[in-house]
Amino acid sequence: MSDTETSSSDDSSYHDSSDEDEEPKLSYERLTDSFSECFAQDSISASLVTKEFYIFGSHNGILYLFRRDYTLFRKLRFHTASIMDIDCDLEGEVVATCSMDGKIVIFNISSRETSVHDYKRPLLSVSIDPYYSGRSSRQVVSGGRAGQLVLTEKGWLGSKNIILHQNCGTVYKVSWHKHFIAWASEDGVRIYSTEFGQHLRFLHKPKRRANEQLFPYRFHWQSESRLLVGWAEYITIITIEPAQTAGELPIAQVEAMLELDCIVSGLSMIGGNYLVLAFVADADAFAMNDTSKLQEPSRPEIRLIDEDFQEVSGDALGLNSYAKLRPLDYILSNDMSESGDVYVVSPTEYVRVRERNEIDHVVYLLSKERYSEAIDIVQTLKEVPPNLELRTLGKRYINHLVHKNDYKQAASIIASLFKNDMTSWEKWVFIFAERDHLMDLVDYLPLGEQHLSSLVYEMVLAYELGSSETKLLHSLKTWPSALYNAYTVKDTVLERFKQDTENQILIECLAILSMETKSPKDAFHYYLKLKRHEAIQILSQYNFYSEAKNNVAALLSIPHEDTNEGDANPLVLDMLVQHTHTFELVSVIDQLKDCPSLLFSYYCAYENVYPNSLSEYGDSKLELFAKFDRKRFSRFLEENQCYSLDHAVEVCREYNYLDELVFVLTRMGSNKKALMLIINQLYDVGRAIQYVKEQADQELWEVLIAYSMDKPEFIKTLVENIGTDKNAIELIRRIPAKVEVSSLKSSVLKLLADHETQHSLYSACDHLFKSEALHYADISHDQATKGLLLKVDPVNNCNLCGLDLCSTEKQFGSASIVYDPSTKSFSHYNCFQHQTQSVHEDESILEI
Repeated sequence: MSDTETSSSDDSSYHDSSDEDEEPKLSYERLTDSFSECFAQDSISASLVTKEFYIFGSHNGILYLFRRDYTLFRKLRFHTASIMDIDCDLEGEVVATCSMDGKIVIFNISSRETSVHDYKRPLLSVSIDPYYSGRSSRQVVSGGRAGQLVLTEKGWLGSKNIILHQNCGTVYKVSWHKHFIAWASEDGVRIYSTEFGQHLRFLHKPKRRANEQLFPYRFHWQSESRLLVGWAEYITIITIEPAQTAGELPIAQVEAMLELDCIVSGLSMIGGNYLVLAFVADADAFAMNDTSKLQEPSRPEIRLIDEDFQEVSGDALGLNSYAKLRPLDYILSNDMSESGDVYVVSPTEYVRVRERNEIDHVVYLLSKERYSEAIDIVQTLKEVPPNLELRTLGKRYINHLVHKNDYKQAASIIASLFKNDMTSWEKWVFIFAERDHLMDLVDYLPLGEQHLSSLVYEMVLAYELGSSETKLLHSLKTWPSALYNAYTVKDTVLERFKQDTENQILIECLAILSMETKSPKDAFHYYLKLKRHEAIQILSQYNFYSEAKNNVAALLSIPHEDTNEGDANPLVLDMLVQHTHTFELVSVIDQLKDCPSLLFSYYCAYENVYPNSLSEYGDSKLELFAKFDRKRFSRFLEENQCYSLDHAVEVCREYNYLDELVFVLTRMGSNKKALMLIINQLYDVGRAIQYVKEQADQELWEVLIAYSMDKPEFIKTLVENIGTDKNAIELIRRIPAKVEVSSLKSSVLKLLADHETQHSLYSACDHLFKSEALHYADISHDQATKGLLLKVDPVNNCNLCGLDLCSTEKQFGSASIVYDPSTKSFSHYNCFQHQTQSVHEDESILEI
């Protein structure tokens, strides 16, 4: 165990950890000056800490009692020699002291009742019944040079002494805990049960050596069933287990024994670990006073050993006069209060040792400049000392970060620390501004209900204007306009804009500020210059159509999420078509004449709402449709006549639209040119033949045939596709004899086969039509000649003359009544004949 020493003259640093980079496990506080009445004037030989008092015994036989606030309560001279030991009951009311003068003094602090027992031999240790105040027996046990362990108790006629053990040599230490008494003598350690009145266990010393009286015995009851014994370089752990059978003695046994590289001057427990006050020296050399093996005196150490008997820390104590002290001169006292503190006592110094708490941890973190972690912990604590208050730590942390030029981190701390303190916030803003680090603070400025003065925000915006226009734009977009005077900021930005009128960022800043200053018309023009969709929104919201009617091209150029770059904005197109009274047709077309893609989109949108309109702009539409949409161009040629055919020919030739050129030439009547275009440029013989057939022009056939006479492949294709009319015969006759046409035979055979097939088809169809005609003729004849059963009601009259049908005046021949199916009525034959003036053979008229 190597420990680094520290200067004992520095009260703030009277220990040093073995690892400076590791946080100490224990906290140390020098209290010597708090008890100056005894330490400055006397030499301390014994110590005890109760719930209410610090008690010290001196080599001069004086007992000092100090309250917990370090004020002197009593100074009592009970003895004439050194006070060797002090003990008290569990309540801390009754104190027992023993001295080299052979006396035991029992003193009640509250009642001041005092009793003295004189044993005539030097006493080294005393222990009082833990339940002394509640029992009438008033028992106390003591031992010393007499070689006896004596139990003194109250009897009928005064006190009486009971010898628990004798002939064991000097009794060095005695300790009474609950129902057990442990004592150490020259031959070893014994444990006695007050409940059974019998000895439980005797333990020999781990090792015999000369001058054993130089090594102090140290006891510490970890619990009622666990005792720690320290002697020389050994620590023995004894456990006391209850017997398995009622009435039998408890069983005391050694659980473990540790051998250290030091002499145990004090022994206790803290935080679940074993606490050892170590006198650093070789035990054998020290016992023999072998100077050749003894090193220079070292500072005493506080060592922590965990439950696995591994040392976890070691601190050297910077005590004064340590070089003159021996193991017996040190005492380790436990605090009987709930604090769990332990006190290191030397003749001239007093040090409190306690387990480090969160406050200690915070102090350590601050010493390592780990402010962020310290602040996080302080925020979880209910109570902190004034010097560790959150605001104080925050200021220290901020100053630390500023000193390190870490302004960004400092800004974040300011934001969290002063979120409810706008005055402090503003002070730091001006500090950052003075050091030209205002930009580091911008992202953390408060923007809610609690905010800084408008002057601060305007200053920041002005700073951004000069250093980062992009940051200025972001601030204007994200900050509530109520934080600053928008008119003032706008004027400042305008002055800068006059120096750079094409600055896109400044234009957008002015657009935002124009909306905040209730100048939407200005904002519209700024957004329009930027080609931003906000211009369309403002136009629609405020009906600025009169402002926009001369900016059609700019409006249409505003990008839209559903269109490609360069396409016209569909929202603007819809607005132009729907508001033709404002956006006049002539004006729009005139503004878009230099923007063909936009004008094309406008034509399309307009025609979608008003089909077959804009006839006066036929040639213009023709050009744009040809350039941007060939399908629309073709459809326009076919469905409209509001364009110049000559101009259409030029456009088709410009874009090499041969199919459309064929159509235009045909419409112009230039069928021969159209045919030659199909043959010479489209190289489509089949289409040429089809074209000639569609035109039904014999002259075109002559041209086609004549053109093919010197072209064998053309002849072959023409033979295969010309059909079976007379033009095929003419083609065959006119094929030059010297022209060799490959596979002509097969082509002619195919032609003949097609002709034969066609002839067969015609014949079959003729036969089918004739058969069907005869079938329907028979059906008609049968219907015309079949008889009908008609019942004539005598009371019915003629449909033509109105007289009785049976009137003899109208009778003529054998059939005098006529039925007309179309009117479902009867009439006299003479009346019907007179009306028609002639008798026709009508199958729908039945003569009866």
